[in-house]
Amino acid sequence: MVGGELTQKRGEPGLDELLDVGLVVRNIFEDDLYLIADPFQVWRYHADREREALTEALRRSETIETLFARLPVMVERGDSGVSHLASKDEANGEIIKALSKARRHIRTAHPAPRPQPAMQKSLPRDIGLLERGLSMSTIYGAEARTRDAESEWAQEITRHGAEVRTLQGRFRRMVLIDDSLAVIEDRTRPESAKAGWKVEHDGLVAFFSEVFEDQWERAEPWLGGADRTPTTGAMTPMTRQILAERVKGRTLAAIAHDLGVSTRTLTNHLARLYESLGLEPGDQFGLGYWYATLEERGDHA
Repeated sequence: MVGGELTQKRGEPGLDELLDVGLVVRNIFEDDLYLIADPFQVWRYHADREREALTEALRRSETIETLFARLPVMVERGDSGVSHLASKDEANGEIIKALSKARRHIRTAHPAPRPQPAMQKSLPRDIGLLERGLSMSTIYGAEARTRDAESEWAQEITRHGAEVRTLQGRFRRMVLIDDSLAVIEDRTRPESAKAGWKVEHDGLVAFFSEVFEDQWERAEPWLGGADRTPTTGAMTPMTRQILAERVKGRTLAAIAHDLGVSTRTLTNHLARLYESLGLEPGDQFGLGYWYATLEERGDHA
């Protein structure tokens, strides 16, 4: 050491450690001389940097904690509430298990044909559920009216209090049990056509319930049997409401809002009524005349 300076060469033992912590600094005028820093000032520098780092880490921690505290509870059962069902048999097993605990209602939608042996096997179980006091709502594709398996099942099950409807066009396949379980088809990839998803998340079950109800409102009542189609010209409860409100001068949008359905749903109901009456789509004069005549006869009650 010479006058507050160290005379050392770079790489000597201990020098690099002193340089790293700032206790010595290189003399810019002489390569082999290093100035000795004030230890107190060096300590203050490092202490201040560490305190700043700790303060920033604590701030980030509090921010993250506040963020997660403000997030809504996404899952109430301790998991995602959704599990994959790898096969049709696995899906049926989950459905049968849930049916044994059902307390309120069963709602199912079947766009594809159901095998007759499966329907014959399910009929006693379905009747048993109705006898337990559960309600049952089932949707089939419109083509089911021409198939024996679905016709025979629908004819028998409606005698025991179930409701069956048919729907033209594409719709979603699903099984809803009470308001706690939905089993839906797996549409994530083509090869998974026979797989499905078991959904117990309350929010998702509520969503699929709304999807089912929209399909149900667009479907036509069916009592089963190939010759038991709806009577020509007969109104459904939905078209009865629509026409009663239209007579008051209300728009379809306003009526749809009050009924909690889409305007398209109302349009579909009216389209089927036009067809059943043999009227051109949108023939409001013809429909109005028919409805006025119907009121005079009192047949609308």
